[in-house]
Formats: sequence, structure tokens, C-alpha cells
Amino acid sequence: GRFRYLKECSSRSDAECTCKAGYRCSGDGCSRCDRSCGVGQENTGSGCQTCRYGTFNDQPDGSCKNWTKCSANQVLEPGTAAKDVICKHASDNPTLVTTLPT
Repeated sequence: GRFRYLKECSSRSDAECTCKAGYRCSGDGCSRCDRSCGVGQENTGSGCQTCRYGTFNDQPDGSCKNWTKCSANQVLEPGTAAKDVICKHASDNPTLVTTLPT
């Protein structure tokens, strides 16, 4: 089915299995092949599902993680299912403090 030989068996060693393209190994010693999910998705056990709003996955076969929380009005780039939010850093935008003479 979803398996293919990584190494055939010989008189000295057992065969080693891996999964066909589009699937990845899971379970002990590659006992199962789960469908490979791309960036912006995660495997839910019943197939690939797009990361819900507020989460992202930037790795193939990864899982969805929460977006970084930026402080108020500090979002430089909004997040998507495939990439995290990018926050402005206070050091990139220093506030000038003016001291008035008394």
C-alpha cells in the first residue's frame, strides 16, 4: 500500500521500510504511513487540515503553532496559516523624549 522498501532483506539483515512519496513514517520503526501535510497544514489523523485562524505551520509535516502575540499596534506583518506574525521591535522605533526646561 503506502510502504516501499528502503532496504531489501538479506541473509544478514532484515528489510527496512519507508513510505511512498506523499506519506511520512510514524509509529515505532515506521509501522504506519501518514499522509504528508504541507506548510500551512497539520495532520489531524483523518487527513491534512489547514491551520485555523491564529495559528501557523511553516514546516512540511509540522504542526500548527500559535502566532506570536505583539504588543498593541506593533504588528509589522499579519500572520497567515503558513507564517507567523512579525512584530515591530521597540528598538527599531525609539520614542524621542524631549525634556523641557522648568
